[in-house]
Amino acid sequence: MRVVEGKTSSWLTTLPLQSCHFDLAPVQFRDGLALRYLRHPSNLPAKCDGCGADFTLQHALDCKKGGLVILRHNEIRDCIGDLASQVWPQVIKEPIVNEATATSSDPGLRLDLGIRGVWQPQVEALFDVRVIDTDAPSHCHRAPNAILESSSQEKKRMYKKAVEDRRGTFTPFVLSVDGLLHKEASHFIKHMATALSSKWDKAYSITSSYIRSRLAFAGVRAVSLCLRGSRIKWRSGLGFDDGAPLASFME
Repeated sequence: MRVVEGKTSSWLTTLPLQSCHFDLAPVQFRDGLALRYLRHPSNLPAKCDGCGADFTLQHALDCKKGGLVILRHNEIRDCIGDLASQVWPQVIKEPIVNEATATSSDPGLRLDLGIRGVWQPQVEALFDVRVIDTDAPSHCHRAPNAILESSSQEKKRMYKKAVEDRRGTFTPFVLSVDGLLHKEASHFIKHMATALSSKWDKAYSITSSYIRSRLAFAGVRAVSLCLRGSRIKWRSGLGFDDGAPLASFME
């Protein structure tokens, strides 16, 4: 099974310690169980509040309305960044590789994480995260590992040369929504666990389990957000959106 191959079940066997971020809300735990055992999560709405489509499990994981897919990505990115900061002293979110230019349509280039000293001392290692629904209809005739490999190669085509031109290294961090890691992401996790083992003077098996459990919990929270989160943005009713009422305070 994929959950066994990808070692994605550690959240079920780990003590729920809030101090280690090993905690889930009851609904998040139930959603995680349902997806692991191929059951349909309970009490989902009939229609998507963002686009009005039928709210199937597949739609919940893929609908980009409301930014929940981005928040799912950010949950994983922030987890990796927090873990990396426990090993390496300089971790940057959204490092800019190429600046946007006002004189052209070039939007610039930024990645998800910059971590100094991962692969070589004092050399910036840049990472870009992608979370893929490997069960989406567009992937139905391909094996999960092949999907992850294809996405990893696409990331390299987009970013590798630009990063190396800045004397950095680039590593794609690609995983599925149920936590299956691409081989390069898995290699980075092993490398981080080895460094953390040396820093904390703990066995590699302990630090590796800690890192994988952190990622597993983050993954469950991120997927549950796509199922339960609102795709309609909340707005303030005070009328300060355009700044017009501030004039009364200036008189």
